[in-house]
Amino acid sequence: MALVFVALAWLMGMAAVSLWGAPWWTAGAWLLLGSPLVLTGRDRVTTAIFAAGLAGALLSGWRFETWEQRASPQLARYVGVDVVLEGRIDSEPDPGLTTASYEVTVRQTTVGGSTEATEGKVRATLGQYANYLPGTRIRLTGALDQPPVFEDFDYRGYLARRGVVATTYFPRVEVLDEPGRYSIPANLAEMQLALESSLQRVLPEPEASLGAGIAFGRDGNLPDGLYDDFRATGLAHIVAVSGANVTLVTALTFFLAIPLVGRRWAMIPAGMAVIAYVGIAGLSPSVVRAGIMAVVFLYGAYLGRQQSSLAALGAATIVMTGWSPAFLRDAGVQFGPSVAQDLGFQLSLAATAGLIVFGPWIRWALLSARRCWRIEGFVPGALVEVAALTVSATVATLPLSWVNFGQVSLAGPLANLVVEPVFVIAFWLSAAAAVAGVVWEPAGWAIGLAAYYPLGFITWFAGWAASIPFAAAETPRASGELALLAYAALAALGWPAYWRLAPAVTPRTWAPNQNRRAVLVWSASAAAIVVLAVPVSLLPIGGPGDLEMSVLDVGQGDAILLTTPSGKRVLVDGGPSSIGLARELGAVLPHWQRRIDVVIVTHPQEDHIGGVPGLLRRYDVRAEWDTGATNMTMAASLYTQRAGRRRTVQAGDGFTIDGVRFEVLWPPPDYETKQLNDRSVVLRVTYGEVSMLLTGDFEAAAQLALMARGDVSADVLKVPHHGSKTSSAAFLKAVDPALAVISVGDKNRFGHPAEETLEALSGTRLLRTDQDGRVTVTTDGKRIRVSTER
Repeated sequence: MALVFVALAWLMGMAAVSLWGAPWWTAGAWLLLGSPLVLTGRDRVTTAIFAAGLAGALLSGWRFETWEQRASPQLARYVGVDVVLEGRIDSEPDPGLTTASYEVTVRQTTVGGSTEATEGKVRATLGQYANYLPGTRIRLTGALDQPPVFEDFDYRGYLARRGVVATTYFPRVEVLDEPGRYSIPANLAEMQLALESSLQRVLPEPEASLGAGIAFGRDGNLPDGLYDDFRATGLAHIVAVSGANVTLVTALTFFLAIPLVGRRWAMIPAGMAVIAYVGIAGLSPSVVRAGIMAVVFLYGAYLGRQQSSLAALGAATIVMTGWSPAFLRDAGVQFGPSVAQDLGFQLSLAATAGLIVFGPWIRWALLSARRCWRIEGFVPGALVEVAALTVSATVATLPLSWVNFGQVSLAGPLANLVVEPVFVIAFWLSAAAAVAGVVWEPAGWAIGLAAYYPLGFITWFAGWAASIPFAAAETPRASGELALLAYAALAALGWPAYWRLAPAVTPRTWAPNQNRRAVLVWSASAAAIVVLAVPVSLLPIGGPGDLEMSVLDVGQGDAILLTTPSGKRVLVDGGPSSIGLARELGAVLPHWQRRIDVVIVTHPQEDHIGGVPGLLRRYDVRAEWDTGATNMTMAASLYTQRAGRRRTVQAGDGFTIDGVRFEVLWPPPDYETKQLNDRSVVLRVTYGEVSMLLTGDFEAAAQLALMARGDVSADVLKVPHHGSKTSSAAFLKAVDPALAVISVGDKNRFGHPAEETLEALSGTRLLRTDQDGRVTVTTDGKRIRVSTER
């Protein structure tokens, strides 16, 4: 009790400064004002506890105020200036669609030939294939910018609390020194990135990114739409590096193991869950914090009195916030298009407290209801444990969600009840697939087959639940004061729950008919899994039976997947983004398919080759075709390094698979030009009586030259160069397609497609990826069928 009171006083001291900007002594003054009511007639022990709480409130207020008023780093003086910086990378890469960002601790700044020692951090945004480890000493040359402030998120303030005072976009990078062989941060980051890469080799997207987020907190590659679904359904915590996340995994592992091995031995798998998470996710402060929260809860669960953990939680809170007050101001995870606060510490603290205080009583209530309604045979004890943990954590974190997101997930309790048991399975299978894939890739692939089902179910269920009307209620964001009142009310409810043990529920004698019910439940579950596996995993085996062309929606670029009747796959170009291409392939390929038979790069510009180096890491590519043209970009360089079965092609080359003829029409061997666009591979794909013309980015001069070489007519045309005005109207007329598809990014800065091109195609059925999403053309060699994503 004493430590709990001191911890509450400690948090109250920080809250007064944080919420109202009050002087550091404010919370202490409040306690002194209330001391006559509290101490009158009390003994010395109570007086000592109150004095300790008063000291905690004063000390925490002073600590937080001192931290907030620290001087700005010297680097802030150089915002808006072209500089040369030297420093060390102290973060893992934070991936974007075509970028990777790092935080760099600066030690030296040079401006106009003058160099001086400097303190501060800069966030450097580099290309998507930038690959540096923490501890790497680098030199950056570029302009420093002031971080922006968004309408719904103070990004500048968030970075400032992390010591980051400036950003720089695509500076020139020079590596001065690599981290030492025994550098712990570098080795941990290298291990984590290897595990993430392992999952990417054995799982499609977005399941690979979800598995990485669940197993070790690497959720940066999750699509915005899925984040929105998680947020609307109260499931965002499952990919956060938070104590709530780890505690749920640990608690469920512990309670599910008790019937099998007993309470004492159940500590072993539960402890392994904590060790596995902390070890795989790395020893960053957020990961260590999450592990501490889980251990605190496990301590009370092992004693059989979860309430005993509350004192340990209070002590951990004092130590962690005293060491770094930033825990109370953590922010910075992006939910879809808007940026919201990442409440890592706050969620961890609230959820763990909820599990400790309310969990045993909610479990008692559910067990009593199950016994009263005589449904033990239909509702297994494991489901009751999941429900108790889920409801208690959800209730405890609700005020935080209200304050920071302006949204209350009405579907959250039910969504968590359904997802949490699947989440535990996904955690263990994702971790096992990642580790096994590093050791021996076929083993990782085999485990990945099993991991796909819980991961795929979570993504599907989140999307389905988010689509339900009123799944989430948009509300005005509550103030910090309202959140404080809400937690005061929860504390009043939790006080008797903390002081009294929940009664034990005597299980009903197991009857033969209950055995039959249990068999029925498990049989129905197994049947549901089989029914799910047939269309998802078994039907795609053997191929579609027809030729399929999928024009993938990769933004401002090209990526076209052709699947032959028996399931051979040819990819033409890879779009601008590695993760964007992986998401699109994950949507159209069977989840077990990790092979691409041929990759054809029409020309080495970023909007066509940007995603290919990442593809070569994720998939088993059997052959790469290109014209031999080069480009001075990171993606083109990596493609050259990673393409192990590369072949240079020209007009007249081709191959046939399953009766589908792939024929290169352009460029001819004697064609000379400095324009990469005009050296694009032009490919004609013919199946039966149907032909498709894929044209890369080649422009009017090359188009007219191709027309002079022979017939260019086709039933389906991938319009050249994203529909720009560089196409010849005569060429488009000569092709005379029944269907034309433009692969183009929404609201792109080039103004594609051009009005001239749209006018030239006015008599043709026209589809655009910016408006229609992914376009799929299917033919049996005679008829053409078309479907679109939107």
